[in-house]
Amino acid sequence: MLAALVMVVLAADPGPKVGSVAPALKVRAVATDAVVDLMADRKGSPTVVVLVRSEKFNRPLARGLKELDRESFRKNPDARVLMVFLAKDTGMWRDRLVLVNKSLQLDNTTLGVTDEDKLMNDWVASSEDALTVVVVHEGKVVRGFGYRDSASEQEARDVVAVIPKAK
Repeated sequence: MLAALVMVVLAADPGPKVGSVAPALKVRAVATDAVVDLMADRKGSPTVVVLVRSEKFNRPLARGLKELDRESFRKNPDARVLMVFLAKDTGMWRDRLVLVNKSLQLDNTTLGVTDEDKLMNDWVASSEDALTVVVVHEGKVVRGFGYRDSASEQEARDVVAVIPKAK
């Protein structure tokens, strides 16, 4: 079953250039409330970085993100999703994301929040997109996706298709 709103894939892949080294991802981790680089321990493993514009977060997007969490692990148990919310009020969103995590029961996703424009620039996230998704493997960018409106389970499966299979 597809969500009512469907993401629109942009013609040009957003995110850092394919083949380039993935930049740092310094955010406030929701689980620990500490500022950390989520990419620091992910150099050799498949990673899906999801940058979410907090003002565009909605139920269809949440369903797509839940699908991404579940299916990324099925494709490769070493794969992880690093979901970062870009928000002006990081304290409020950190508290809200604790509840979102409980509600969605995200098992394969680490949540973070930041208001840093530098992160957007480093990860080449468009201010027009609801979310930017970048698949990284062995520390290098494999593919980027930009979604203008919202999320659905089908778009999550399209991202999962790019994740390398377990060896």
